[in-house]
Amino acid sequence: CVLISVVFILNCSNVVLVAIQDEGSRRMSSAVDALKRLGAVDPVIDYRGSYALVGNSRTVRPPWIMEQKRQSGQGPSEININIPLSSSA
Repeated sequence: CVLISVVFILNCSNVVLVAIQDEGSRRMSSAVDALKRLGAVDPVIDYRGSYALVGNSRTVRPPWIMEQKRQSGQGPSEININIPLSSSA
């Protein structure tokens, strides 16, 4: 899985954006661990659902990590967040 490979090469200053729309559930099982490394808490989505994650590969999770998911027919998962540009957050 490409997502898993990318997570292993990220350094701790990367902000990672993930979006899945319509049908990602069939290939989701291989990516769950990689998404959790980026800060996801519950990355499993339903058939034809949507998912969004603003994550980071730091060991200590910054407070701005956010995820959202919606079931099929509920529209896209959207995240609107301000991320501080200082190295302490």
